[in-house]
Order: sequence, then C-alpha cells, then structure tokens
Amino acid sequence: MIKFLGKNKNFSDQVLHQVQENESLKDIAKRYNTSYEILKHNRTKDLYKGQCIMVCGLNKTFHVVKPTETIVSIAKQYQVSVDEIKQKNNIENIFIGQLLEI
Repeated sequence: MIKFLGKNKNFSDQVLHQVQENESLKDIAKRYNTSYEILKHNRTKDLYKGQCIMVCGLNKTFHVVKPTETIVSIAKQYQVSVDEIKQKNNIENIFIGQLLEI
C-alpha cells in the first residue's frame, strides 16, 4: 500500500500523480516526458479531478507494436537484439497493440 502524502511523489521509476481539473493523459505524459500510449495502455476508465494515478516506466523505454512491425524491425529501430526484447518481456511472439519494454 502506498500512503499518499501530497502531490506527485516519486517512487524510483514511477510517480504518483494527482489529476488536476481538465487534465488529460496527453497532458500528464507531456509533464513526465513519457509516452501517451503507455499511459493509455494501462487505463480502462476516465480521469477525474483528484484521482491518483501511477505514472510508471519513467526510466524505461517502451514501444507499442504497430501493424506490419516485426520483432526484428523493432530491435533494429532501438539497436538492441531480438533476444533482449524477448527476455525483457518474457515472450516468443508479438502482436499488434502489445506494449514492449525495450
């Protein structure tokens, strides 16, 4: 359990953020220099003022798989090996819309 002590507390590679009035996921992503796709991938409900959300992966690189991409093309894009992607994500295959840690 995380005890909320105020606005935007840091927890290593994640931040507990309190949503402000009229704030969107895009606003939050921009504020923390992270990807909107990552925040969207982890959300199932609308945001509301005062809600606390965890913004994760601040010191990590993520990629959302797009149509026509392969694990080889993604590895080349980030200059890492296919095996590195497979190991970090504990996978053998990828699918469209999948969130991969690079």
